[in-house]
Amino acid sequence: MARRGLDVDTKSECSSGNGGRNCFAGGFRVRLVSALACLAALGFVAPGASQDPDDLALARMYNLEYDAARQALEAQLRQHPDDLRALDYLGALALDEELLREGLYSTEAYTDRDVASRENRPEMIAGYENRVLDPLEKGEDKAEARLKKKPDDRDALYWAGAIHATRAEFDFTLKRSYVAALHEGRTAYKLNEELHRLDPGYTDALFVIGMGQYVAGSLPWYFRVLASFTGFRGSKPEGLADLREVSERGHYARADAKVLLVVLYRREGMYRQAIDVLQDLTRLYPRNFLALTEMVRIEQAEGDWHAAARTVDDLVARLDSHAPGSEIMPAARVLYEAGKIHEHLGEMDPALRLYDKSAAVPGHKASSYQAGLAAAHLELQLNHPAAARQRYRQIATAVPDTEEGKEARRALKEMGDVRGD
Repeated sequence: MARRGLDVDTKSECSSGNGGRNCFAGGFRVRLVSALACLAALGFVAPGASQDPDDLALARMYNLEYDAARQALEAQLRQHPDDLRALDYLGALALDEELLREGLYSTEAYTDRDVASRENRPEMIAGYENRVLDPLEKGEDKAEARLKKKPDDRDALYWAGAIHATRAEFDFTLKRSYVAALHEGRTAYKLNEELHRLDPGYTDALFVIGMGQYVAGSLPWYFRVLASFTGFRGSKPEGLADLREVSERGHYARADAKVLLVVLYRREGMYRQAIDVLQDLTRLYPRNFLALTEMVRIEQAEGDWHAAARTVDDLVARLDSHAPGSEIMPAARVLYEAGKIHEHLGEMDPALRLYDKSAAVPGHKASSYQAGLAAAHLELQLNHPAAARQRYRQIATAVPDTEEGKEARRALKEMGDVRGD
């Protein structure tokens, strides 16, 4: 799942086209049942207390410093080619970058309809799949070799499971190969079960086990009956308890458990708990803006729009001050969302300023055109028809074939402007 980051609609900011969409989550859909079991394995690593090269690389990954993380991992593998952890991280790093670009780092993307309801697979550049899978294949081979020599090798079991989990995530999110994802996820689950039987004190194994418990406990009763024939039963309370234990006492999976708890707390309507975890993640990884964007969405879902405004203003301040990490923030999207929140609160002047800043972001950003259209609508509400007409004309001319352009022309037509024809 969202292993090293949280939510942001980045596709509209990072690629051409009409932009990403902000999906809203409810319960699990029935069509996801075949894929849900693999979600138990979608997310793994977190930094430990020591400052070894893998820990430092992971911290950089969580802070979205992907180039620096890659350099550190490649240097580590040149010296230690059998480092299972570094091999998993290197494959996961390539996956993370693409998930961020595709806008798939979202608690919403995994709770209802987004990932599994998108029929079209994301386009992957030539050679990208190998960047993900080659280090994972090497890691799997090395883990299996260790386990043949020593079947109770705890770390080999754990990282074998982690590698299968990363492959499950790749199959589920990007390849849309749900049968393959289910197979990889179940393998990861079994490996962690075996590890937990061997060593109940290996807390990180509870990450996959806890997610499996939660998912199985969330299915409708008739699917739980079917799952029970394979010996797989679930309990949402037990799953959440396992994940909380990992978030507090885990080593490799501590931060991942925090991220996953945010997803599940939101699904359960436990908004305060989700925000508490997000604040903790923000302290741990100050360059990672994704925790704040997720906090904004949860505060909106909770109905606390003033809190959402404070949080989104923090994001805007980071952009304005060029704070570390701001260079990779989707500026047009953040500014547009900030404008919508202030407009909702009736703060029209700040909303207009934010919309204008979003519209001025260089490049062809879908959010910029959405912001320009929102500004035009707002000018009309404020009884500024000339200003509204000018803004509508700009949108209609700039992107005539998009939904924004069509809406702008409709508005002009309603205003009696021949350019709306």
